[in-house]
Amino acid sequence: MKTVLLRACWAALLFLSGTLQAASLSPEEQAFIERHPTVTIAMMVKHPPFTIVGDGSGDGFEHDVLHLVASKTGLRFEKTFGTWGKSFRRFREGEVDVISSISYDKDRTAFTLFTEPYYELPIFVFVRDDFGDYSGISDLAGHRVGVIEGIFYVDDLEAAGGMDLRRYDTYQEMTRALVLGEIDALVQNLTNINEIIKRRAYTNIRIAGDLSLPGVSDEDLRFGITPDKPELRSIMQKGLDAITPAEWGTVTGRWLAVRGEGTRQERTAAIRLTDAERAYLDEAGHIDICIDPNWTPFERFDENGQHDGISADYFALFEQALGVDFRPLPVETWSESVEHLKAGDCDLFSLAMRTPERETYAEFTDSYIETPLVIATKADVAFIHGLDDLKGRTIAIPALYAFAELLRDDYPDLDLVEVTDIDAGLAMVRSGEVFGYIGTLATIGYKLQTEYSGELRITGDTGKSWDMGVAVREDRPVLHGIMQKAVASLTEEQRRDINNKWISIRYDQRVDYTLLWQVSAVFILLLLAGGLVYLKQVSLKRQLESAYRQTERLAVTDKLTGVYNRHRLDQALEEETHKAERYGDVFGVIILDIDLFKAINDRFGHRAGDIVLREFVELLRHNCRQTDILGRWGGEEFLIVAPHADKATLLTLAEKLRTAIEATTFRDVEQVTTSVGASVYQDGDNPDTLVKRADDALYEAKEKGRNAVAFR
Repeated sequence: MKTVLLRACWAALLFLSGTLQAASLSPEEQAFIERHPTVTIAMMVKHPPFTIVGDGSGDGFEHDVLHLVASKTGLRFEKTFGTWGKSFRRFREGEVDVISSISYDKDRTAFTLFTEPYYELPIFVFVRDDFGDYSGISDLAGHRVGVIEGIFYVDDLEAAGGMDLRRYDTYQEMTRALVLGEIDALVQNLTNINEIIKRRAYTNIRIAGDLSLPGVSDEDLRFGITPDKPELRSIMQKGLDAITPAEWGTVTGRWLAVRGEGTRQERTAAIRLTDAERAYLDEAGHIDICIDPNWTPFERFDENGQHDGISADYFALFEQALGVDFRPLPVETWSESVEHLKAGDCDLFSLAMRTPERETYAEFTDSYIETPLVIATKADVAFIHGLDDLKGRTIAIPALYAFAELLRDDYPDLDLVEVTDIDAGLAMVRSGEVFGYIGTLATIGYKLQTEYSGELRITGDTGKSWDMGVAVREDRPVLHGIMQKAVASLTEEQRRDINNKWISIRYDQRVDYTLLWQVSAVFILLLLAGGLVYLKQVSLKRQLESAYRQTERLAVTDKLTGVYNRHRLDQALEEETHKAERYGDVFGVIILDIDLFKAINDRFGHRAGDIVLREFVELLRHNCRQTDILGRWGGEEFLIVAPHADKATLLTLAEKLRTAIEATTFRDVEQVTTSVGASVYQDGDNPDTLVKRADDALYEAKEKGRNAVAFR
């Protein structure tokens, strides 16, 4: 109901933003609408801020534009959602009438009628802070570069040569891969990546420079229409042309932070409280809250003792909407805040994650901030692939933080040392007292930029995220209801404004030192000889470090497909077997073999076969669970280690993978199928016996006629 009301209000705002101007349609176009009053449109499922799918419908810039086109033409749109690759295939094969977010490309004109652009986006190269200097596309040679599958400039990047292109289905997956070191750079428009950085509180990404390739300019977003419906193309273009400047200003002001005069709504969304809730606030007078005093950029006490940070800005909105004063209780550490809440000295945590232990004394609202948990170590440590790689290492964690409780439960073998706060933890990493520190990406990234640059770095991902809301004392149920309504009232615009303030994307800055060089020329000449020696030493050190990191990656990665190799899979099997023996964990393995792969090589050539392997792997990645471990077992065989999977779970996953492969049109060979064998760990198994059963099941699937799943 809340979503429906908000959309109704937004529709009214669009109407009031300017005179509603109908498109002038020809008799042929009007007749088309009478025959086809509803047209189907394919839209991306994760394309913020242009399209955001929440409750099964959609919201975002493109949805508002479609609403305006519909109001001006009389068209109705039936929306379908998927990844860009899936949506593009459906459009190309004529399953839908229209596709959004498509850019003009000459090769697409055979199956697409394009509208004029409704938005143009500059394309940039994004890197992590530790990438080094970037002066042009040639600097990406030898690096892993992320791109969206099917993006219009991918062929131009391949033609530039030298890059190891990694394809992703969603912007979120690709950006996360860059943050965590799985790729070295990504190429994408500014708006999409900037939105993801703000939403996920990423702090270790910067813009290296714009994409400079012959024939590639900005990313132009258009609607594409199937060529058998030229009237529909004309209708949609007239609908776009009829949108007034005031209406464009309203839509862009809402979603793209391009504010038209008078379009920004400063008021917080009204919160409708019950009589009991209003009486509670009136009687309370103010609400005492507990915060973390040293958790930048989320929250802290500043030098004047004032509540500062992301949560402070959210609570300022809550104060405005509820008409109540929130008063932070002065503390020195987070541990003190926890004790104060338990003792009843404060009413709520401003920002906290739900855990079983905390649920014994607090009730939680929905989350309003999400951020990944990562591992920080000294800068010379190689990439860490997960928490299992930390066995036998001493790891610092903040005392009484939510993930400390969860880590102790899920990973009892980890040697965890509790520290008072992030400063204490990172100082112990720097001194060598502990191997690493686990915390949120936003807070660690902030500290590494401001205090530990060049000494420490983020070297791994825990595979977990921290979803945080307001935690209210369990004996305050009325207050919990009030705060839940406050969190639910937050608008996308308010969230974006706060995130823009605290989490900003950084551009690679260059300073002109011409005058300094002129004034200091003599001094520089005197230092030149010693400087050259030093630079050679630094260069050699960097080369050795880079070679070491590359060697570490190559040791566990299949070069062609980018997934784990046989060596890493053997390690994963040993680790899961050990956990099953010691803790009774259940897990399974799946082996997949591409059917008749030799025939593909013989008919289409080995280059086409390599492309099939890479596309096959991307489909497996997209359909596996986050916890699954995927690798190349050999040739055209791939193995998946599936933690916490019983027989039913394993067979469901295996069938999902099989059907996904069967339903996909591959680039050069079109149809590919796979045979799948599966088995779960049994008492007394070792990795060899388990894999043997799965392998036997694979051959059983082939004997059934291929394109089948078998279990043993």
